[in-house]
Amino acid sequence: MNRLFCGLLALLLCASSASAAEQERIADLYARGLAGDEKAVIDCIAALEARLTTEPGDQLARVYLGSAWTLRSRDLSIGPGKLSALRKGLALMDEAAAAAPNDAKVLLLRAVTNEALPVFLGRRKVAREQLNELVGLVEKDPARLSPADQQLLFLKAGEAAQRAGEKARARQLWERGLTISADAKLQAEIKAALDHL
Repeated sequence: MNRLFCGLLALLLCASSASAAEQERIADLYARGLAGDEKAVIDCIAALEARLTTEPGDQLARVYLGSAWTLRSRDLSIGPGKLSALRKGLALMDEAAAAAPNDAKVLLLRAVTNEALPVFLGRRKVAREQLNELVGLVEKDPARLSPADQQLLFLKAGEAAQRAGEKARARQLWERGLTISADAKLQAEIKAALDHL
């Protein structure tokens, strides 16, 4: 989950219309939630819902809210509440992606979250397709994502390729990711992935 946190935190801090204090608070709650803090997940959901009340068109906040709901599902005991939270999270992420089909940050967060979900949910195919589309977009127009977000993209796209048994493709994606030196932690993770290939 720490890899996910690095990229997601970078995405959240790029949200344009939220105040710096609001961005920091949500980023902190989200990071703590990723680390397993159930109360932080609940507070993060509340903060993102408040954000969407004042800015209903903020699709980045919507996709984060969906991701936070998947974390809430992780924390709940098996039962209808767990499934309800998961469905809500998936629906919010899908709505955000549909509403902002050209927003690479929204699409990246959705793909990274889908990639992190358990395999039996069947979301990894959606994630892999989205990651491959984003790789193509970024190769044509690198400005679509910040350099750190590009590193996260190449890391996660490489992991998805490796899981699909495509070692050569994984190597290619990770080598491309190593050419970007925005975030030392992500660069170290990409290097470690290549070393273990």
